[in-house]
Amino acid sequence: MKYYFKPFLYICIFTFLIVIVAYVSLLDSRVTNKLDGVLWTVPAKVYSRPLELAEGSRINLNNLTRELDLLSYEKIKTNPKSPGEYSLKDNNLSIFIRGFDDQVPGLFTLDIKNGEIKGIKRRDGISLDLIKLEPLSIGGMYPAHNQDRILLNWSQVPDDLVQIILLVEDKNFFNHRGLSFKSIFRAFLRNTRSLSIEEGGSTITQQLAKSLFFSPRQTLRRKMKEALAAILIELHYSKQEILLAYINDVFIAQSGKRAIHGFGLASQFFFGTSLENLDTEQMALLVGMLKGPSIYNPNRNPGKAKKRRDLVLKILFDESLIQEDNFLEFKKRPLKVMHPTYKSLTRHPAFSDLVTLDLKRNFKDSDLRTKGLKIFTNLDPLIQKLLEESLIQTKKELQVKYGNTLNELEGAAIVIDTFSGEIKAAVGSTEPESYGFNRALNASRPVGSLIKPFIYLSALSKYDSYTLVTPLDDSKLTVPIQGSEVWEPNNFDKEFHGIVPLHKALWQSYNIATARLGLELDHSSIQETFKNLGIEKKVPEYPSVFVGAFEMTPIEVIQAYQTISSGGFFSPLNSVREVRGTKEELSISYPYKLEQRFRPEPIFLLKFILKQTFIRGTARGYSLKLIEKWKVGGKTGTSDDQRDSWFIGYAGEYLALVWLGFDDNRKSPLTGRSGSLQVWKKFISNLDPLTIETRKPSRIIYEWIDLEDGLLSGKKCEGSLEIPFISGTEPKVVPNKRKWCRGKEDSRTSKVVDKIKEMIEIKRQ
Repeated sequence: MKYYFKPFLYICIFTFLIVIVAYVSLLDSRVTNKLDGVLWTVPAKVYSRPLELAEGSRINLNNLTRELDLLSYEKIKTNPKSPGEYSLKDNNLSIFIRGFDDQVPGLFTLDIKNGEIKGIKRRDGISLDLIKLEPLSIGGMYPAHNQDRILLNWSQVPDDLVQIILLVEDKNFFNHRGLSFKSIFRAFLRNTRSLSIEEGGSTITQQLAKSLFFSPRQTLRRKMKEALAAILIELHYSKQEILLAYINDVFIAQSGKRAIHGFGLASQFFFGTSLENLDTEQMALLVGMLKGPSIYNPNRNPGKAKKRRDLVLKILFDESLIQEDNFLEFKKRPLKVMHPTYKSLTRHPAFSDLVTLDLKRNFKDSDLRTKGLKIFTNLDPLIQKLLEESLIQTKKELQVKYGNTLNELEGAAIVIDTFSGEIKAAVGSTEPESYGFNRALNASRPVGSLIKPFIYLSALSKYDSYTLVTPLDDSKLTVPIQGSEVWEPNNFDKEFHGIVPLHKALWQSYNIATARLGLELDHSSIQETFKNLGIEKKVPEYPSVFVGAFEMTPIEVIQAYQTISSGGFFSPLNSVREVRGTKEELSISYPYKLEQRFRPEPIFLLKFILKQTFIRGTARGYSLKLIEKWKVGGKTGTSDDQRDSWFIGYAGEYLALVWLGFDDNRKSPLTGRSGSLQVWKKFISNLDPLTIETRKPSRIIYEWIDLEDGLLSGKKCEGSLEIPFISGTEPKVVPNKRKWCRGKEDSRTSKVVDKIKEMIEIKRQ
């Protein structure tokens, strides 16, 4: 028996040694693979556009202070002394910016008069042309584990932070080889006395090993693995490399599904600035959180967080790292942390979908989730907030008015810069922060009367045949379709209006007159108009298309109207401004493109009608003063049985679209006017966009015209309206009954002046 036992024992020992060696080799391979090369998968960070404040630029001071609030700046009465503070006195704005990337914190003063920035000065009195506020973090593109971090190199790590970490977490870091038996023994005695785990004896290297390879469960087996991994890490890497890895990887906070790792991201997350810009007490707060990321989170438990921060400051004082006066001053300071800008994977899911689509034209999905790219978008945080609030509030008001039938009402909204096509905001649901179906991007719905301006633009582009006063027939229309079947459109008011001028037919949104106009125009000219507006879909050859039996998504609709609102210049919609890589030399900009698709004259005539929509048409209700200030124009849209409520309109430099309806396509009590227009009006009123100046094309002249018959009239004539014409296409006849009120204002003088201006313009060109 003994003869067989010894070989068996040797085999067991030999097998055990092989297993141990194999496990150590495997663990060693994991250590080197993890810490060599690219250390971690670093998700792309998505930011709003940085607000640029330039000398000579116009600014809405109320909107500026609202954006500062979104950026968690604190308004104070005295002059700002710390980053993240500002004061406003007699239109002088003093702001202490936090700094972002290579921009250092600093105090600046802006002289603002009559809505214009007259001058910008630094604290030392030096004048500047421009300053930028830090962009708002709005999301990221995360790998499956949802860990988020910003990788730092050693030059980006402040010496003070290194000293604080070592004093609090591992005083003997540079004197051990991965394990500190003194710390282990001390922790063993304390935990034995308390019969619980009150103190850990882990070194920084062990903490790094645990973070990279093992679960946080406190078991003897895990501790042994952690100790072995720490020894292997120390064998392969220098102390500086280990400490940098720890600074980049340590878990500091949880924000929804997103795990905040490393001091670089924690600095941005809690203080809105880069790590090198932090004061000592801010670093002390972050280091203090390591003991209990949840317990000492300053947003959840500010009292406990401050107590822990002050304890760390006491350690620094005891170790002579800071003087007594500094210690007392730091203790007095409040935490002043930012509230999380978003607690999920992104704050604005609908907008993030647009960003992802734009990025995937140039980047692989894996690169977006692992390469640590910085993505600067065109999102305007204030516009996004106002758009979300307007949609939410209007739905509540409609529910009060119409009852529970609107509980499941859904919506979408988009705002763009009229000329550049930059997407400033996007909402895909009446619950804007919810994930799921993005209606702004994917809801293909009948557009109703939103299609009519495209038909009228096709006509006005043929200015030898059509003007704003061309008579259109709005009497009963019967169109044969197949065999004995006929199509008979009706107006929303169920009335026929006889012969009406072209401009009135559009701002009153008459279906029958529009259908006849569409039938008069050849199909190829309408298809060409659609194409030039950026609509790639083929126009079906059936007449109901002319009054809205045509499906488009909100993003397609606003692209088409962008060309109209910009004066005939097509610019592809874009959500991304710039992408920066971790290496400074990698930077990709996304400049906007501009292409003239229409002559300015027919667009000018069409925009005149869209303005009348607000004055006397389906969008009436704004004061003439605001209409002139914002240079507004727009169009309501309602599909059959009021299944879709649309409105699109421009004001100032912005074009905004709103859609309301039900996902199951049921009927609703809402028209474009009673539904989506109310969201639009609330949004624009709250935004109060800046006034813009528009230029009249040189070939455009104005004449006083009668609203009913479309012939010449006069300023003093009842029922008259001053209407633009392309020179030479204006009416020539003044009815006898209006000659007395037209008087001598036959505008011959103005025509001569316009002709001279036109000749001067031609010479300039």
